[in-house]
Amino acid sequence: MKKYNLFSVIKNVLALLLIATVGISCSNSASSEEEMHQDAEGFVLKLNGDNIVEKYPNQDLVNNFPEIEAGDETALINVFFIDDDGNEYVPDEPEVYLDFEISDTNIIATEQHEGEFWEFHVLGLQEGTANLTLRLMHDDHPDFESPAIGITVVPAPVAKSTGN
Repeated sequence: MKKYNLFSVIKNVLALLLIATVGISCSNSASSEEEMHQDAEGFVLKLNGDNIVEKYPNQDLVNNFPEIEAGDETALINVFFIDDDGNEYVPDEPEVYLDFEISDTNIIATEQHEGEFWEFHVLGLQEGTANLTLRLMHDDHPDFESPAIGITVVPAPVAKSTGN
């Protein structure tokens, strides 16, 4: 029969408590991080308060982006991301930002002003159609990428002369 002394029992109990504490704190920090980080499952673009482009989870893209005249730009477009419950949110983590991919930079461009993290303008450069893809970047990789959004630029109206 093996004899146990008080010192070895206390040492074993402390070791078990240390292992349990480390295990609990690791699992808590992971769950806290997951709670703070929302995953985008879709997005909505709003122009003057109206939804112009929508992509909700498990639904097709709805694109009602208005035509832009060449040489003109849109009013400010607000970006909202959609979580897996269908709720709109704006990311508030410092390491995430909005990035754009444009299929033809001769037709459209995007513009963001300082402080407009989740807002942008689209500029119509010349007549044609180009695709805009939004990416929710997390440091150096996208956490979410939108389907391509077709944007049409129409010719600017020709000014009529008065003929004096």
